[in-house]
Amino acid sequence: MAALATLTIKDFCKRATNQDFVDLLVQRFGEVFDQGSVSPQEMASWKKSLPALARLLEPLSIDGHILIEYPMPLGTRRADCLLVGDDAAGQTHIIVIELKQWSQGSVTLNETFDMGWLTVDAHEPYCADHPCEQANVYSTALEQLLDYGDLAPKIHAVAYLHEYREIENDLLRRPQFQDHLRHALLVTRDIGREEVVQLLAKLQMPSERLNRLTAPKLRYSSSFIANFSDKLNCSALFDPSPEQIEIFKDIVETLDAVEGPTCVIINGIVGTGKTVLAMLLIRHLMERGKNPRYHVRSAAIKACVEQLDFYSDGTAETEYLVVDEAHRLAKERLKRLLRNKRLAVFFIDDNQWLHPDETCRSHHIQDEAARAGMHILERTLVKQLRCEDAGKYLQWVDGFLNHGELETLESNERYEVLLADSPEEMVQFLKNRAQGNTTCRVVGGYCWPWNTFRTPGRGYDIEIGDWKARWNANGAYAEWNRGFGLIAEVGAIYTVQGFEYDYVGVLIGEDLAFVDGKGLRVRPAAQQYKQLTETLNRLNLPEEQKRHEFARAVRNIYYVLMTRAKKGVVLYAADSGLRNALRRYIRSDPAQGCAPLLSESRRGII
Repeated sequence: MAALATLTIKDFCKRATNQDFVDLLVQRFGEVFDQGSVSPQEMASWKKSLPALARLLEPLSIDGHILIEYPMPLGTRRADCLLVGDDAAGQTHIIVIELKQWSQGSVTLNETFDMGWLTVDAHEPYCADHPCEQANVYSTALEQLLDYGDLAPKIHAVAYLHEYREIENDLLRRPQFQDHLRHALLVTRDIGREEVVQLLAKLQMPSERLNRLTAPKLRYSSSFIANFSDKLNCSALFDPSPEQIEIFKDIVETLDAVEGPTCVIINGIVGTGKTVLAMLLIRHLMERGKNPRYHVRSAAIKACVEQLDFYSDGTAETEYLVVDEAHRLAKERLKRLLRNKRLAVFFIDDNQWLHPDETCRSHHIQDEAARAGMHILERTLVKQLRCEDAGKYLQWVDGFLNHGELETLESNERYEVLLADSPEEMVQFLKNRAQGNTTCRVVGGYCWPWNTFRTPGRGYDIEIGDWKARWNANGAYAEWNRGFGLIAEVGAIYTVQGFEYDYVGVLIGEDLAFVDGKGLRVRPAAQQYKQLTETLNRLNLPEEQKRHEFARAVRNIYYVLMTRAKKGVVLYAADSGLRNALRRYIRSDPAQGCAPLLSESRRGII
C-alpha cells in the first residue's frame, strides 16, 4: 500500500511550499495509484492544505516521517497524511491527519436519512462525514486491519481545518458529534492548537517500524469487509457508487414511508458491489439504533465475520436482517428468515448457486414475502465495480457460462486475460505479478480428490504432468484469503466465493471440455465433487434433469472461479480440446492484450 510520497517531516516542511512539490505529486499519482489524472479539487487541496500543515509542523522540534495520500488497507479511500515517529521511550506513534479547506459558513447539516452528513458548499456542493469521524475511521482501520505483531503503535486521529474560524456553538462541535470529537482532535484556526502541539511533540525520532506501513501485513482479508463494529464502520472506507447511493436511498425512503414490514431484493452479478451496499445499510441501521444482523451461509466469509457483534446464524431475534449471497440458501429457510421482520434485505445472484440444495432464487423470495404480507422492493445493481476495466470480460463469462451466449471479447490492455500452456507457466505469471501488496491466487474446479484433507501441509492433491499442488487446508479459509503475495495452495470454490484478488490463475479441469462440432461440454466423470453427485442421487430426479442440474452446477463453479480477479486472469485448461480452442483466440503475450475467446459454442453434457 504505497503512499503517494514518503518523506522525513523536516524534508516535507522544506519542500511543501514549493509549486514543484505539487507538480511531483501530480506526476507520481498515475504511477502509484494507476487511476489516471488528478482531479482539480484534489490538486487544489494539495496546494493549500499541505503548505498549511508544513507551517504547523516547522516550528516544532519533532522528527519522523510523513506519508502523503496513504491508501487504507481496505476499501477505496486514502488518508491525507500519516505522521510516524517514536517518542523518547521508543514507543511508535502514528498520527492520522485529515486536512480540510473548509471555511466558516460553507458547511451545513444535511439531515437526510439521519446519517449525520454535512453538506459543503464548494464549487460543486458535496456531502461529507464529520472530519473527525473520517480521521477516526482511518486511524481505527490502521489499528484493526494491519498486523503489527508485538510492536503495536499508538494511533491518533486529527482533523485539521486550517481555514475554519469557529463561532459560538459551532456546528462541528454540536452534541450530536461528541462521539466523533472524543476519538479525534478537531483543530481549527483558533481552537485546538495547544492540544495538537502536545500530540505532535511525541514524535521525537524516526521509527524503525515505518515498514509496518510501507510494507504492511494484513490482519484481515483485503478482499472482504472483515471487521465491522461500532468501533470500525468499514463501509466508511469505501466510496459508494452513484448506483449504490441511489438504491440505498430507495431502501431508506421505503422504510420510512411504509408502515408495515418491507422485503428488499437486490439483484446483481459478481463485482457490482452487493456486499458494500449491505454494509452501508448495516452502518445506517446501527446508527439509528435498530440492532441489525447480517447473515451469510458461505463458510469462508463466515470465518471472517462470525466473531463480530452484528453477525447472525439466521436465528437471531431482530426486526432488521440483511442476508448476503441469498442464492446459497434453501428456499425452505425463507419463511423463518422473514418471520417478525420490519425490514429484510436479500442480496442475490441467481446464477451463483453451487449445490442442488441451494434452491433460493429471486422469485422464491418474492413469493414468500408476498405470502407474509410484506411490501416488496426489488432493485438491480448493474455497474461493474470489482475489476478494473473488466466489464466486458465479466459479461462474456456470464453469457458464456450462464446463458450459452458467446460473443467476441474485445481486447483491453488494462485487464489481462491470458492463456497458459501449463500450470507452471500460470504460476510463473502470478509470481511475476505478486510484487509488493499484490494478491495472487490459484483456484481450480473440483477435478482432483482432496487427499490431504487430514494431512494439511503434507502430500499433494493436484498433479498435472510434473506439477503438483495441494488444496487449501480444511477450515483455514480466513488464513488462505488474508495477506499479500501468492499462496502456494490452490483454492476451491467454497474458499473463494465472496472474495476477490488482484490476479487469479484458474485451473479448468477436464470436467469442462471442448469438442469440435459440439462445442463446450460438461463431463461428469471428471468431477470429484462427491457431495453434488450424492445429493442429486438422493433427490431421485429424472435422469435428464439430473444431468442438467449437474452441468449447471459445474458451470456455476467456473463462473465464480473465473470472476475473482480485479486486474487480470490467466487460464489453464486440462482438456486438450478446450486448451487448443482457447489457444486460437487468446494471446499468451501480456503486451498484446487479450484476443477474442471461443467464437461459438453449444451447451451440453457428455
